[in-house]
Amino acid sequence: MADLVEIFSFLEDVGAYEIALPFLLIFTLSFAILEKSGLLSDKNRGINVVVSIILGLLFVRNQFLVALIGRFLPNISLFMVIILMFLLLIGLFGAKSDWAGNSLGFAAIVSVLFVIWALAEDFLGENVISIPSFLRNITPQTKATVVFVGVFILIIWLVTKQPKNEGQKNFLEKIGEELKKSS
Repeated sequence: MADLVEIFSFLEDVGAYEIALPFLLIFTLSFAILEKSGLLSDKNRGINVVVSIILGLLFVRNQFLVALIGRFLPNISLFMVIILMFLLLIGLFGAKSDWAGNSLGFAAIVSVLFVIWALAEDFLGENVISIPSFLRNITPQTKATVVFVGVFILIIWLVTKQPKNEGQKNFLEKIGEELKKSS
């Protein structure tokens, strides 16, 4: 009887990870984008299917792109798991589920930065975007002092900041509203 390891090994031997899964990913993403945007045809789904199949097949022909997806997606998957765990913890403590304004804008910026980090790590090497050596060698006492001063400054800023006008929005709120409008 075949166990799960043998099944996954067989799938790897027949090329499921190098051909089938990247094809399905590109087909699904391109089809969803074409359907949502209505770029080619609002009424005839067949055109969107054919174009998506062609894009998927052209994608798997380029082994560099397939290898890039194979290295890039685990980083993104890890980020998605971290975000989901964070959202579960927030929901556990009874936070509201209305994501708008600062929260959505902050999430968008963090997501973009993480995608840039994941791509840069793949192209430029593992240690390009990392903590500088002088920060890795800081003593625990210095780290605690920096955190204490940072929290102290944050508290002072929160207490002394001026209330904003009703119509005035900050950068993160504007990004959050634009993302909410586009969805």
